[in-house]
Amino acid sequence: MSEVMKLKVETGAVTVEVEDERGEVIGSFLFNPADSNILKRYGAVVDFFNTQLVERENATDEEKVAELNALADDIEAQFDILLGYKVSDGLFGACGPLTVTKNGDFYFEQLLEKIGGLIESVTQKRLDKKLAKIRKAVAAAPNAPSK
Repeated sequence: MSEVMKLKVETGAVTVEVEDERGEVIGSFLFNPADSNILKRYGAVVDFFNTQLVERENATDEEKVAELNALADDIEAQFDILLGYKVSDGLFGACGPLTVTKNGDFYFEQLLEKIGGLIESVTQKRLDKKLAKIRKAVAAAPNAPSK
């Protein structure tokens, strides 16, 4: 029998809890906001939403309901793509993606905007920390010999 080896690495992933306006946790997901591919996936997901949210005026009510249900499924799949694993159950279990919120936005729009804010915030903090280390190392380094 062959030996199984394991390699554990730090990925930077954190658990993000989604709370409603009363502070109750309605879902959670594992997320690495500094993933080097997250910005590319985020852009692709935003582009997808910008091209998909168009209503056909001549569709029957039955067709509109079917299209909305298909769109809700597509939205959930896009969040799975964005975060790199099946998060849609945790994000949309208590509130469907096309739920209209008090401010008139769709629920999924709020989630996408807030995830974008997390990406920006965490990426900037990690970049600032890395730059501080570099500055400290450069300041401590002896001067290079002059010619």
